[in-house]
Amino acid sequence: MNKELKIGIIGCGKQAYKHVPALRKLGCTVIVADEVDDTAKKLADEYDVCHLHSVQALLDDQSIAAVSICTPTPSHYSLIKDVLKAGKHFFCEKPMTGTSQEAEATLQALEGTQLVGMVGYLYRFHPAFELAKDLLQEGTIGRPYFATFRLGGRGSHRIWKHQKGMGGGAVNEMMVHMLDLVLWYFGPIAHVQTILFDTVLKDREVEGKRIEADAEDLALVYLETETGVKVICESDLITPSYMNNIEIQATKGSLLTSILDYFPSLVYCKEPRGTYQMGNNVLHFPKVNLFEKQLLYFLDCIRNHTDPNLNTVRESVYLLKLIDEINQQGVKTNE
Repeated sequence: MNKELKIGIIGCGKQAYKHVPALRKLGCTVIVADEVDDTAKKLADEYDVCHLHSVQALLDDQSIAAVSICTPTPSHYSLIKDVLKAGKHFFCEKPMTGTSQEAEATLQALEGTQLVGMVGYLYRFHPAFELAKDLLQEGTIGRPYFATFRLGGRGSHRIWKHQKGMGGGAVNEMMVHMLDLVLWYFGPIAHVQTILFDTVLKDREVEGKRIEADAEDLALVYLETETGVKVICESDLITPSYMNNIEIQATKGSLLTSILDYFPSLVYCKEPRGTYQMGNNVLHFPKVNLFEKQLLYFLDCIRNHTDPNLNTVRESVYLLKLIDEINQQGVKTNE
């Protein structure tokens, strides 16, 4: 069934180079477009897919069922509106929009259309983080009461990641992934406090150029959920090597896990629980193509005419309201 789907990709930068091979492997016909036509042609030639000479031409093509939006954040809202107006399903890379107001408007535009809208929080599809969700739902480690989430990276791939006006910064680019997991695991937030919000490396070399960064590259946030779970969330764009891990402490045990395949997952149980013995249970997860997994889920929702239960537009509205609050508090801490 997937072979019958034509998927358009708008924006032919770094993310598109992950979407195109994933969609092709899933049996879709892929058509790409970019506001810079040479960029689209380069991607199309490399993967032997079709390209259209303008974004509008892609939107006007009635044979294209859905669009994957792989552009920088400031363009997301207007593109989603255009995609919905064209009667197409959409998948949008995170964050869905630049502000919570735009997110709410997107939700209103989507409701009642029978179209599928989904946002690219791919960590939810990693087996290590699926494990955490299962452990919490099944009560294996009991009731959670404290957790730490960390995501750090170099931030040296794109200049816009260090420009606030382009939607850059450690919160929008990195922490948003961890906040999404926090909400997925523990539910709504009752209290948020931005503890640290700083630009540590103001002068950087990115894409072979020296730039002056104005977006925060280090953020530390304290959260408390409505169920009483206390969470420390840290993200940055200053870590020399990509780092990712979460810890969850609960009444009957704990979990330490990561998206990194060389990082073991530890499930600690105070007493035997199902297939888990008392003490440390060590698990290993191989590398997984998360783009394939999440895009397959998106395609299945289209094929089965069902609304997604993961990475929904409604969840993004809540998440972006949380990000707005964190950013606003962060700016105040630096005044």
